[in-house]
Amino acid sequence: MKNTFFISNLFLLIFSLNLFAEDFLIKNAKIFTGTDQGLIKNSDIHIKDGRVQEIKKEIDISNIKVIDLNGKLITSGFISPLSQLGLVEIGLESRTRNDSSDVYSAGFSVASSFNPKSTLIPYNLTGGITLSLSSPSSGGLFSGLSSAFYLSGKLKNSLLKKDIALIASIRSGEGSKAASFLLLEDFLTYAQDRNAEKDLSIIPLSQEDGNISIRDLRAIKRVVDKEIPLVVRVDKSSDILTILDLAKRKDIELIIAGASEGWMVANELADSGVPVILTPIDNIPSSFDSLGSRLDNASMLHKAGVKLIISSHETHNAYLSRQGAGIAVSYGLPWEEAIKALTINISESFNLDKLGAIKPGYKADLVVWDGDPLEVTSFVERVFISGKEVPVENRSMRLRDRYLEN
Repeated sequence: MKNTFFISNLFLLIFSLNLFAEDFLIKNAKIFTGTDQGLIKNSDIHIKDGRVQEIKKEIDISNIKVIDLNGKLITSGFISPLSQLGLVEIGLESRTRNDSSDVYSAGFSVASSFNPKSTLIPYNLTGGITLSLSSPSSGGLFSGLSSAFYLSGKLKNSLLKKDIALIASIRSGEGSKAASFLLLEDFLTYAQDRNAEKDLSIIPLSQEDGNISIRDLRAIKRVVDKEIPLVVRVDKSSDILTILDLAKRKDIELIIAGASEGWMVANELADSGVPVILTPIDNIPSSFDSLGSRLDNASMLHKAGVKLIISSHETHNAYLSRQGAGIAVSYGLPWEEAIKALTINISESFNLDKLGAIKPGYKADLVVWDGDPLEVTSFVERVFISGKEVPVENRSMRLRDRYLEN
């Protein structure tokens, strides 16, 4: 009787695993791999258990589901860096915002605040975004910790990886930038000198809004221990040089966001190996820090050898990062590099393992396009997240179909 019970349960377990295992072929695709292979035409992709198994022409596997793309382009799912997707619903309504804190600064984690049912998620998913590095937007020197979330719309398993980067900002209009640089250095130095957890309880430093907490200091220590990168929003060329020097002296992983005047110090950025997050769609100066903004910034940085990441200028339309990438291409950035700046460059810079490329062993986060994804007239046809197809539908589409039918 016991053996019969064991065999029955084993059968049910195997059956349930097979039921949820995704094993299928994508055939006749034009694949942008995001690797040294670049663009591969008329090839197949075998996907199993949420990962890419094989890429080659004419994969032949019997008794398997087949999706024929008839030569259409497939890319890795685009990633939105530094948005507030899932954290903000209506920007001017504080009750719909979970992206800031008056209690914590560096230690503020948004990992538990993500809303997978936000109306903004399907809207951006249908624009090709499958993953969001949702980040806090608190004012001051430190905003908090960014986390990576899938835009699958599922209540469970939306969080891919929590607290992957510490976000900071040094810009005009928030007091002396010299003081901000000094305070940042002091925090890094203090955390660097503390080896034992008990030492973190002694906190002599402070910010404008009060004393920094133990949680905040632990987050800063993760930066100095090289567990996570520090993302600093800075635009002015001289400020870029200052933060590069500080990162070198403190031996931390740095990512620069903004860099409106990055082209002025392109060689220094390239020599440092620091990735840069750009918003190519913005070329009108928004402050005295960005007087040197120009549309060919991305192209000039790429020519110098800088690793680029492309983002959008707003959360609600995070998918417009691909339009920004298209603008960068029109001003000289190679098409392949623009796609990498939306995918693999982001995963590598934020230490997201085996994600952002179409390669054996990598997660099968894939988007099928009806044309060039960097053209505003192109649309998403199919989306796969971890090898499972998700609906390509949002409220705007449902309203369109509703009224077109009538």
